[in-house]
Amino acid sequence: MARDVLGCKQPNQSCMKMNFDSRGNLYQTVELTFKQFRKAFGINAGRLNKIDTAITFFKIFSSCGCKTVYIGGSFASTKENPADIDLCFDITPVDLEKLKKKFPEFFDFNKIGEIRKHKACHILFCDTKTTYLLEMLEADRDGNSKGLVKLRLKEGDDYD
Repeated sequence: MARDVLGCKQPNQSCMKMNFDSRGNLYQTVELTFKQFRKAFGINAGRLNKIDTAITFFKIFSSCGCKTVYIGGSFASTKENPADIDLCFDITPVDLEKLKKKFPEFFDFNKIGEIRKHKACHILFCDTKTTYLLEMLEADRDGNSKGLVKLRLKEGDDYD
Protein backbone atom coordinates (compact mmCIF):
# COMPACT_ATOMS: atom_id res chain seq x y z
CA MET A 1 0.00 0.00 0.00
CA ALA A 2 1.41 3.44 -0.91
CA ARG A 3 0.47 6.86 0.42
CA ASP A 4 1.15 10.05 -1.52
CA VAL A 5 2.98 12.36 0.89
CA LEU A 6 2.77 15.59 -1.04
CA GLY A 7 -0.76 15.22 -2.39
CA CYS A 8 0.42 15.88 -5.93
CA LYS A 9 -2.27 16.45 -8.48
CA GLN A 10 -0.23 17.91 -11.33
CA PRO A 11 2.14 15.77 -13.40
CA ASN A 12 5.13 18.13 -13.01
CA GLN A 13 5.10 18.14 -9.21
CA SER A 14 7.72 16.15 -7.35
CA CYS A 15 5.87 13.49 -5.36
CA MET A 16 7.03 11.05 -2.76
CA LYS A 17 5.27 7.81 -2.00
CA MET A 18 5.63 5.91 1.23
CA ASN A 19 5.02 2.19 1.21
CA PHE A 20 3.38 0.39 4.12
CA ASP A 21 3.23 -3.35 4.72
CA SER A 22 0.04 -5.33 5.39
CA ARG A 23 0.30 -4.44 9.12
CA GLY A 24 0.38 -0.73 8.29
CA ASN A 25 4.07 -0.24 9.07
CA LEU A 26 6.54 1.55 6.81
CA TYR A 27 8.66 -0.89 4.83
CA GLN A 28 11.74 1.28 5.32
CA THR A 29 12.83 4.48 7.02
CA VAL A 30 11.94 7.61 5.07
CA GLU A 31 13.42 11.07 5.49
CA LEU A 32 10.79 13.79 5.29
CA THR A 33 10.66 17.52 5.74
CA PHE A 34 8.52 18.69 8.63
CA LYS A 35 5.89 19.90 6.17
CA GLN A 36 5.76 16.49 4.45
CA PHE A 37 5.60 14.73 7.82
CA ARG A 38 2.75 16.90 9.05
CA LYS A 39 0.80 16.40 5.82
CA ALA A 40 1.34 12.63 5.67
CA PHE A 41 0.81 11.80 9.35
CA GLY A 42 -1.32 14.70 10.66
CA ILE A 43 -4.46 13.23 9.12
CA ASN A 44 -6.84 13.98 12.00
CA ALA A 45 -7.17 16.16 15.09
CA GLY A 46 -5.67 13.59 17.47
CA ARG A 47 -2.58 13.11 15.32
CA LEU A 48 -2.19 16.86 14.80
CA ASN A 49 -2.36 17.38 18.56
CA LYS A 50 0.45 14.86 19.08
CA ILE A 51 2.54 16.58 16.39
CA ASP A 52 2.00 19.95 18.10
CA THR A 53 3.17 18.41 21.39
CA ALA A 54 6.24 16.97 19.64
CA ILE A 55 7.14 20.41 18.26
CA THR A 56 7.80 21.58 21.82
CA PHE A 57 10.48 18.90 22.16
CA PHE A 58 11.83 19.50 18.62
CA LYS A 59 12.50 23.11 19.63
CA ILE A 60 14.16 22.20 22.93
CA PHE A 61 16.47 19.57 21.45
CA SER A 62 17.36 21.59 18.33
CA SER A 63 18.27 24.59 20.51
CA CYS A 64 20.79 22.31 22.27
CA GLY A 65 22.41 21.10 19.05
CA CYS A 66 20.24 18.10 18.08
CA LYS A 67 19.94 17.72 14.31
CA THR A 68 17.86 14.55 13.88
CA VAL A 69 14.80 12.91 15.39
CA TYR A 70 13.30 9.55 14.44
CA ILE A 71 9.56 9.04 14.78
CA GLY A 72 8.31 5.52 15.22
CA GLY A 73 5.74 3.34 16.87
CA SER A 74 2.18 3.33 15.69
CA PHE A 75 2.46 7.03 14.84
CA ALA A 76 4.66 6.15 11.86
CA SER A 77 2.03 3.75 10.58
CA THR A 78 -1.39 3.82 8.99
CA LYS A 79 -3.09 3.50 12.39
CA GLU A 80 -5.77 6.17 12.49
CA ASN A 81 -5.57 6.98 16.21
CA PRO A 82 -2.21 6.04 17.76
CA ALA A 83 -2.08 6.31 21.55
CA ASP A 84 1.15 8.31 21.53
CA ILE A 85 4.04 9.54 19.43
CA ASP A 86 7.47 7.95 19.87
CA LEU A 87 10.39 10.34 19.39
CA CYS A 88 14.00 9.16 19.37
CA PHE A 89 16.43 12.09 19.37
CA ASP A 90 19.99 11.57 18.16
CA ILE A 91 21.84 13.32 20.99
CA THR A 92 25.33 12.78 19.54
CA PRO A 93 25.86 16.51 18.80
CA VAL A 94 23.85 17.80 21.80
CA ASP A 95 25.29 20.13 24.42
CA LEU A 96 24.16 18.06 27.42
CA GLU A 97 24.81 20.85 29.94
CA LYS A 98 22.55 23.15 27.96
CA LEU A 99 19.93 20.41 27.70
CA LYS A 100 20.08 19.87 31.49
CA LYS A 101 19.22 23.54 31.97
CA LYS A 102 16.49 23.71 29.32
CA PHE A 103 14.92 20.30 29.87
CA PRO A 104 15.93 18.77 33.23
CA GLU A 105 12.99 16.35 32.99
CA PHE A 106 14.87 14.47 30.28
CA PHE A 107 17.35 13.29 32.91
CA ASP A 108 14.66 12.15 35.37
CA PHE A 109 13.11 8.76 34.58
CA ASN A 110 9.93 9.56 36.55
CA LYS A 111 9.39 12.93 34.86
CA ILE A 112 9.91 11.42 31.41
CA GLY A 113 7.28 8.84 32.37
CA GLU A 114 4.89 11.63 33.35
CA ILE A 115 5.40 13.30 29.97
CA ARG A 116 4.59 10.02 28.26
CA LYS A 117 1.48 9.54 30.38
CA HIS A 118 0.11 13.09 30.32
CA LYS A 119 1.29 14.34 26.93
CA ALA A 120 1.18 11.04 24.99
CA CYS A 121 4.78 11.63 23.92
CA HIS A 122 7.43 8.96 24.43
CA ILE A 123 10.88 10.57 24.43
CA LEU A 124 13.83 8.29 23.68
CA PHE A 125 17.41 8.92 22.61
CA CYS A 126 20.27 7.41 20.69
CA ASP A 127 23.86 8.36 20.04
CA THR A 128 26.89 6.69 18.49
CA LYS A 129 27.20 4.25 21.41
CA THR A 130 23.60 3.85 22.54
CA THR A 131 21.44 2.56 19.71
CA TYR A 132 19.19 -0.02 21.38
CA LEU A 133 16.22 2.35 21.80
CA LEU A 134 16.35 3.30 18.12
CA GLU A 135 16.67 -0.38 17.20
CA MET A 136 13.66 -1.13 19.41
CA LEU A 137 11.57 1.28 17.29
CA GLU A 138 12.66 -0.54 14.12
CA ALA A 139 10.69 -3.68 15.03
CA ASP A 140 7.08 -4.28 15.99
CA ARG A 141 5.97 -6.34 18.98
CA ASP A 142 6.25 -9.53 16.93
CA GLY A 143 9.81 -8.77 15.84
CA ASN A 144 8.87 -7.71 12.30
CA SER A 145 11.09 -5.05 10.79
CA LYS A 146 9.54 -1.63 10.22
CA GLY A 147 10.65 1.76 9.01
CA LEU A 148 10.74 5.06 10.83
CA VAL A 149 10.31 8.68 9.84
CA LYS A 150 13.55 10.63 9.99
CA LEU A 151 13.29 14.40 10.40
CA ARG A 152 16.09 16.94 10.27
CA LEU A 153 15.39 19.41 13.04
CA LYS A 154 15.34 23.11 12.31
CA GLU A 155 16.72 25.72 14.65
CA GLY A 156 14.26 28.29 15.90
CA ASP A 157 10.48 28.28 15.92
CA ASP A 158 9.85 27.56 12.24
CA TYR A 159 7.44 24.63 12.51
CA ASP A 160 4.30 25.62 10.64
